[in-house]
Amino acid sequence: MTKDGPTWFNGSISQAATLAFRLKLVLLACIIDKNKDINKEKIDDIIQTEKILRIVKRHCLCIRVDPAATEQEELFAKELKVTETPCICIFHSSGNVVLSGDSLNRTQLFAKLIPRVHGHGSNDTEDNAYAEMFEKNSQLQQQRQETLKRLYVAENGKQEKDEQEISTTEAERLRKLLVKERRENRKHLKKVLVDIQNDRETYKMVHGDTKTVTAVDKFGITGSPKVEENKARLLFRLSNGESREQSFDRDEKFAIVREYIESTMGVIKNRSEVALARPWRLFDASADDTTLQDLGLAPSATLLVQVWNTAPPRTKRSSLLASRWLVLAVVIGVLAAVAWWYLHRSAPAAKRPAYLALPPPIIGG
Repeated sequence: MTKDGPTWFNGSISQAATLAFRLKLVLLACIIDKNKDINKEKIDDIIQTEKILRIVKRHCLCIRVDPAATEQEELFAKELKVTETPCICIFHSSGNVVLSGDSLNRTQLFAKLIPRVHGHGSNDTEDNAYAEMFEKNSQLQQQRQETLKRLYVAENGKQEKDEQEISTTEAERLRKLLVKERRENRKHLKKVLVDIQNDRETYKMVHGDTKTVTAVDKFGITGSPKVEENKARLLFRLSNGESREQSFDRDEKFAIVREYIESTMGVIKNRSEVALARPWRLFDASADDTTLQDLGLAPSATLLVQVWNTAPPRTKRSSLLASRWLVLAVVIGVLAAVAWWYLHRSAPAAKRPAYLALPPPIIGG
């Protein structure tokens, strides 16, 4: 079966007959009932057979005729004594043929068309011979298609089987590769753990056990590195880059921390400044009487310690106030000097002090 079909003539039956006679074509009139789709489908199914369609396209003029459409088509159907639809009428100078009912099939249409397209008449013997040839060719073609289908199915089955075997082999290879990688990872992890343990033992042999200093006895008793719940662990970072860690009781005053800084870090009293790193907060003298818990230094905090060799610098505000007082004192001194000079200058000469009296002018020599 092919998807395309013959070219259908759109004129009247008389015009189609005249044109077929002039072009020396076989007139193929398909009488159908256009209200019934099954008629059209049956005609298309017969004509669109590959061999029949090739003959129809090259040697026939096709037209669809509906007896109920026009009076001329109705008279045409009565003249041919058409009693049922669909049917196919073949018009040729050698004789006309009407195929309907059981005779309307591919074999009969092929057998009736072959002798007429070759320009000679036909008889029943020739028609039967063409019909047998068509049937034989159709059977051979059908067998060929079935053979090709079986070969295609067998080839696809073999291909699917090969693909399945390949996928199974690939999956097994990947599984073995994954097992090997996991085994190597476990060996590597075990080796790393052993190296870490050896490093710890070597460090312990060289440096001994390391323990942190706690504030149980103010500053100096070694204890467990674990910070208890009632302790505050403080990390001190000095301005010279040095860092130390110490633990205190939460209820200790901040003065104890300042004392620890001055006694253990070699800082002169009142020559340091302590501030909280995050959030930044400066602890002045007013914080000495506050507990570490209230200052937010528990359970742990980092303190920045700024150390000066001289007196701590003044703050910006105090420097600004000192400069203002100095300017004010200078202005007052200048005003007082000007006022004193003006008062003594405007006084009479007799009342002037002796050191302001001018010497008499020298006349003559």
